[in-house]
Amino acid sequence: MNKFIRRYTVSFLIWLAVLIASMVMLPNVSQLIADKGETKIPSSAQSQVADTIQSHWGHKIGNTRQVVVVFNNGDKKITSSQQAAIDRTIDDFNSDKKDFDIKKVTSPNQNSITKKQLISKDKTTELVQLDVGKRDSVDKMNKDITKAAKTDGVKTYVTGSDILNDDFRIVTEQGLKKTELITVVFILIVLIIVFRSLIVPFISLLSVGVSYLVSQSIVMNLVDQFNFPISNFTQIFMVVVLFGIGTDYNILLFNEFKNQLSQGKDKVEATIAARKTAGRTILYSGTSLLIGFSALGLAKFSIYRSAVGVAVGVAVLLLVLLTLNPFFMSTLGQRIFWPSKSLKGESKSRTWTFLSKHSVAHPIIALLIALVATVPFVLNYNNQLDYDNVVELNSGISAKKGFEVVQDHFSKGTAEPTTIYIKSDHKLDNEKDLKEIDRITKQVQQEKGIDSVNTVTQPGGVPLKQLYLSDQLNTLTGNVNTMQKGLKKVSKGMKSSDFNTTPLSDIGTSTQSIASQLMAIQQSYQAAGTSATPAQMVGQLNQQLTAAGQGLNGIQQSALTSAVTQVAAQQQQTASGMQSSLEGVASDTKNIGTNAKLLQTELEQMQTKLMAAGNGIDTVNDGLGQTNQYLKGLQKSAASDTFYIPNNVLKSQTFKTSTDTYMSSDKKAVKMIVVLKTDPSTETSMNRAANLQQVVKDNLKGTDMKDATVAVGGQTSNLNDTKNIATSDFLRTAIIMIVGITLALMLISHSLLQPVYVMVMLLLTYFTSLGLTELISGKVLNQDTLTWNTPFFTFIMLIALGVDYSIFLIMQYRNNPDHTLFPSQRIVQAAGIIGSVVISAVVILGGTFAALMPSGVMTLIQVAVGVILGLVILVIAIPIVFPALIKLTYEPFHMPWSKSSKTNSGDQTRTARSSK
Repeated sequence: MNKFIRRYTVSFLIWLAVLIASMVMLPNVSQLIADKGETKIPSSAQSQVADTIQSHWGHKIGNTRQVVVVFNNGDKKITSSQQAAIDRTIDDFNSDKKDFDIKKVTSPNQNSITKKQLISKDKTTELVQLDVGKRDSVDKMNKDITKAAKTDGVKTYVTGSDILNDDFRIVTEQGLKKTELITVVFILIVLIIVFRSLIVPFISLLSVGVSYLVSQSIVMNLVDQFNFPISNFTQIFMVVVLFGIGTDYNILLFNEFKNQLSQGKDKVEATIAARKTAGRTILYSGTSLLIGFSALGLAKFSIYRSAVGVAVGVAVLLLVLLTLNPFFMSTLGQRIFWPSKSLKGESKSRTWTFLSKHSVAHPIIALLIALVATVPFVLNYNNQLDYDNVVELNSGISAKKGFEVVQDHFSKGTAEPTTIYIKSDHKLDNEKDLKEIDRITKQVQQEKGIDSVNTVTQPGGVPLKQLYLSDQLNTLTGNVNTMQKGLKKVSKGMKSSDFNTTPLSDIGTSTQSIASQLMAIQQSYQAAGTSATPAQMVGQLNQQLTAAGQGLNGIQQSALTSAVTQVAAQQQQTASGMQSSLEGVASDTKNIGTNAKLLQTELEQMQTKLMAAGNGIDTVNDGLGQTNQYLKGLQKSAASDTFYIPNNVLKSQTFKTSTDTYMSSDKKAVKMIVVLKTDPSTETSMNRAANLQQVVKDNLKGTDMKDATVAVGGQTSNLNDTKNIATSDFLRTAIIMIVGITLALMLISHSLLQPVYVMVMLLLTYFTSLGLTELISGKVLNQDTLTWNTPFFTFIMLIALGVDYSIFLIMQYRNNPDHTLFPSQRIVQAAGIIGSVVISAVVILGGTFAALMPSGVMTLIQVAVGVILGLVILVIAIPIVFPALIKLTYEPFHMPWSKSSKTNSGDQTRTARSSK
């Protein structure tokens, strides 16, 4: 005996050392969950492909967090003084970028496009978008930006998907602390009532607490060193499962220990017997739980795999209960139940005895009643789930308030827009590809439920008129109109020109006459052999011209005299010289007359040519008119809605702003920011986001971008991927879990049918509890749908725990030493004996799950409601359904109304003796 005590004393010391080591080696749990606790979606999912493209976007905003600062003035327009204060806050963000690790600030006052996008139509709300680096944790970033965003006169909020997710982590951690405290206090009170002892409750809590702390340290070190799966829910479910089933197992163990003591055994013998009898049941039950939670390790979805941490806790719990508790039992003995001195074991459950008796008496009626009570709730369950993580947070969270303000004053999808990425193997900043991008943008805009689409060719969500043929044609036709008017004036001027050549003709005639007269004078002087002065010659010339009616005026006489004098001065002053000079003047004068005549002829020819040119311009103008009419017709046609960007615009600084925003730094990827009309977290929005990828892919066929990668990112796409993966993985994981537990039950019960009965009963209970939970959630919690995590966690908890209680009953049924009884009699006895233990266990487990409700996290509240309802259903269903099925299986002909029930009693007795 002393050897036994020494052995378990060593066990106690080992666990003490393990506990101390676990506490010392426990890493920073909060930081681990913050870093690795987010729901991870496979990298092949399109939302993750989109995230990868965005992380390599360049422009110093790749791999950043998107944060939205919200300025709101309630339902009143923002005043000028408030706007001035907001502008100062924005200026501070721009000037202090390095302090907050801000890579980019997008504010309404940057340009007309951002003004339209970031100021609500009712002018009550204004947004500023920040791209923030990941230098600081989300929590620190949120606190710093929230403090800096505070602006006098308006309400300010800081929100974004990263902030909302981090708030969810913080709320869950706070909920865990509340759950731990409430669970411990509740279990302590219940155990005191059950055992009427002050020592047993503390020993029970001690053993379970050691299990939790050690297993928590193991799991967190696995997470830290080997990327073991973890989520925000891992710790909480480790707490409720370990404290719940750990207390149940302790009740079973200590009750058996009390029973062994009541038979007169000493503390060591009673400990050995209790460990053997109750320990077997605990081991079988724990193994089924271990199999169930370990099966979750085969899941692909990170949040489902994270429940494997509970399996680690169950394994540690079984070791602690079967090695540490015997130390206290063997050393304290009966004193463990102080101050109670009674060793009377757990009394039979009247409730389970009553239900099981009537069930075996009328099995078919009992089963029909069970179906009538459950099936309507099963059918009422619509399986519509809410994938919005925002619903997890209570309304007091600032980030949630900001998110709701954005949804109230902007389009529903503004708070979480969807982003379509197109990644090609070549640069896209050229006219041809931009034309295709614009065409695809228009196709996306035409999809149902789309509020706006912003991209490189439509940065404001609407086409830029200057980049379309309609606007360009309008400019061109206007210029042609102006040209036509100018040409018309020129033509009119040409055709109306009329050169008067008569003066030139008169000049020519007159000049030639003068030349003739000069020649005659010259000849007369040659004949006389005399000479005259220039004045005399001009005077004689004038007399002749006057006689002919063409006399010279004084100016003409003076000019001609001067010319003759000048020529004469250049010649020798002899008669022959004078004659020669006079002859030269006459010749030159004649030439002048001839040239005047020629000029007259040329002017007349030019006038004819100008007339012809005017007619030609008229012809050109008519052609321009016809061209302009064609261009105007083209402008009015559908073809005018074609995108065309001139090279000078493509290279301009204005367009560079658009490419910097909507194109990656290497120009090989472009994004379209899509704002949906519907709430981005609804199933309708998720279906629309998923459809957008196919729309874009179809429109890329036949273009140079036909092989481009298309991915849809954003919260809506992320939720859609979560939905698809969760749905398929839940089904696969559930099948694995059910098969694994069923096989374990077959080994435990030595039966093929009993495990099937148990699983059918548990599945019926599960769907009934979901239907009831959905109903209660809508009526009490104002949440008409279940959160997407609720069905999964409710399933694994109810299946695992329900199997636990079923094993309690099966083991009690098998351990009945009186095999002369009918199976129906044995199951009634087993139900009566184990019923009190199960009811106590359900009360404790229900209480631990009820401790989740003050957490404020919708998933935890709904899971708590679902599990508690399921446990209540099981407490009623197990003593009704299982005994009825036992009766129908092993005694199908031994019914109250059967005529052969008495005559075949001997055969039935033999059957009963041979069955277990």
